[in-house]
Amino acid sequence: MTAADIRLKIPHEKPYHGIARLVVGGLAARLDLSYEHLDDLQLALGTVLENEGYSQSAEVTVELRVREGGVEMAIGPLHATEVRTDLEKNGDAVSLSRLLSTVVERVELEQRADGGWLHLEKRIPQAG
Repeated sequence: MTAADIRLKIPHEKPYHGIARLVVGGLAARLDLSYEHLDDLQLALGTVLENEGYSQSAEVTVELRVREGGVEMAIGPLHATEVRTDLEKNGDAVSLSRLLSTVVERVELEQRADGGWLHLEKRIPQAG
């Protein structure tokens, strides 16, 4: 794989979330990722986008970076407090942290000038 950057800005409204999933799907197809890896990336993205409590503004940006060995995704700006609270929840229910940790290898919340950004990393085994 070679490094590539994609930045998609869409209205933070449910009808537009499918566009972001299509972009992730197109990237996965271009990289010849397995269905499992595609599903993991789309589930992580959908989980964050579908939570209305995370919405901080009328628009949301999804940044994708392809690098050797994986795909990095950043989603923002988000209400960092809401995301952090959900990442720290423990209990019997499936928490955001538990869900994301099953589909991606790294989850990190970053504060930027415009709000919180959730960084996710999915490692992709090299074909050999």
